[in-house]
Amino acid sequence: MSEPLIRIEGVTKRFGAFQALHGIDIDIGRGEFFSLLGASGCGKTTLLRILAGIEEPSTGRLLIDGQDMVGVPPERRPTNMVFQSYAIFPHLNVEENIGYGLKNLKLSKADMQTRIGNAIEMVKLNGLDKRNAHALSGGQRQRVALARALVMQPKVLLLDEPLSALDKKLREEMQLELRAMQRTLGITFVFVTHDQEEAMTLSDRIAMMSGGRIMQLDTPKALYENPANREVAEFIGTMNLFPAKVTAAKDAVLSLDGGLLGPMAAPAAKGVAMGDMVQVAVRPERVSIEKPGPAGINRIAGRVKEAVYLGDRINYVLAAQGLDRPILATSANTSGEIYPLGTEVMATWDTEGARVLTS
Repeated sequence: MSEPLIRIEGVTKRFGAFQALHGIDIDIGRGEFFSLLGASGCGKTTLLRILAGIEEPSTGRLLIDGQDMVGVPPERRPTNMVFQSYAIFPHLNVEENIGYGLKNLKLSKADMQTRIGNAIEMVKLNGLDKRNAHALSGGQRQRVALARALVMQPKVLLLDEPLSALDKKLREEMQLELRAMQRTLGITFVFVTHDQEEAMTLSDRIAMMSGGRIMQLDTPKALYENPANREVAEFIGTMNLFPAKVTAAKDAVLSLDGGLLGPMAAPAAKGVAMGDMVQVAVRPERVSIEKPGPAGINRIAGRVKEAVYLGDRINYVLAAQGLDRPILATSANTSGEIYPLGTEVMATWDTEGARVLTS
């Protein structure tokens, strides 16, 4: 990354006896689409509000474009925010809502109209400039909120779960539009969401948060394929977890004893020592379903509990002795064959498809 546009250094936040953020350190690049991801109460919205100036950090520093923002009020920051509720004025029309913040900039009427017109075109609300806000659909109101923030030409756009109120189809459409818009404008977006698929779709990088801390900050691909710990592995996508004990290490491969599950192997991992109890993590799409056969490394005997046909793929749920949770497997539907419920099968995976996680 070149010199970051946003630098968060050692930021903490306390509300009385409760500490919402613990020493957050993040650099966000100029023109980056950056997401804060996590469950409710993880601290992501608190951090976004600190960026906006709505909250002040208890300790630490926040710099935007090299300028210290601590103590700078929201209206003097090079940021604008799109709220979850949109917060548009129901008694104003589209044009009036979008131009509301421009009144304080002392622009000429022509300049104001040019900016508003550009913003309307940017969010695809052409022809709706005179329509009252109460007559708009959910997707149109979301576009108005975006345009009202973008018309101020901020260096950073802050988005607090702005798509959560939309239905699934419209939300997916707006995700693609939002990403395309961000790439066109080149503005830094900081996006808060609890939806891991949404974060994976939109983001250049994601900070996965829990308990006011950063669990892992990485690209979507790295978060999915190389989770830092069990919490990240289970939050990002779906993961099979098999308990095992490390018994040997050779040629960057760990040998593991899975007890009733049999022997396993996985690539070596940092901080893992001989004798450690670990979790072997395997994504469902890495698991192959075969007819019953001999035992071996990364081969677990199971029985089909569910088989969900999804056209191009089949999702299997398997029961296995020694596991208190089912094995999940996703198979490409190339032959059209579906194993019936109750069928005895083998769940297998390649060594390279596994990851070893500590608690």
